Amino acid sequence: MNEAGWIAAGVLAGLGLLGFAFRARLLAAFGYELQRIEPQHSNHDEARGAVDDFRRDGQVVREDRARIGRLSDLDELEVSDVMVHRTNMRSVNADNPPEAVVREILQSPHTRMPLWKGSLDNIVGVLHAKDLLRALNDVGNDFSQIDVMKIATKPWFVPDTTTLQEQLNAFLRRKAHFAIVVDEYGEVEGLV
Repeated sequence: MNEAGWIAAGVLAGLGLLGFAFRARLLAAFGYELQRIEPQHSNHDEARGAVDDFRRDGQVVREDRARIGRLSDLDELEVSDVMVHRTNMRSVNADNPPEAVVREILQSPHTRMPLWKGSLDNIVGVLHAKDLLRALNDVGNDFSQIDVMKIATKPWFVPDTTTLQEQLNAFLRRKAHFAIVVDEYGEVEGLV
């Protein structure tokens, strides 16, 4: 390249740099407006970033940070990962005398308890303490007149491979709070 070519290239490069530096003003002069492009972050990244900010401020302890961070992992976890295992599950034998069933339900810290007959793998209903109290009131608090099977609601069985996201959506759709988790053979694994 000759000397004139180098000069022209230098002038054009300088004009290009000036144009780049003043591009927003140049485009605005012709009626165009540049939109600032924000870096793409997922809601997952934003939530974790917010939790990190709170942690730095001392508002979130390590356990809370881990718990909140896992909320975005709901598609990766299954109900079997978070369920109450059948060995820790409180349930009531529906064949027990009504007095024993009522006493067990009222002494429980839980508002809903599964009812079973024969074995824990034969869940026949779910008894809500509120429904039991209403039924007791209707019969003048006479325990012997209570039929727990008439008060119990139908159990909802969900596969243990259901993701937490799917299960939460199902809870919202059904307006439910309680489900029995079963394996591929229909045996009770726990509750969620």
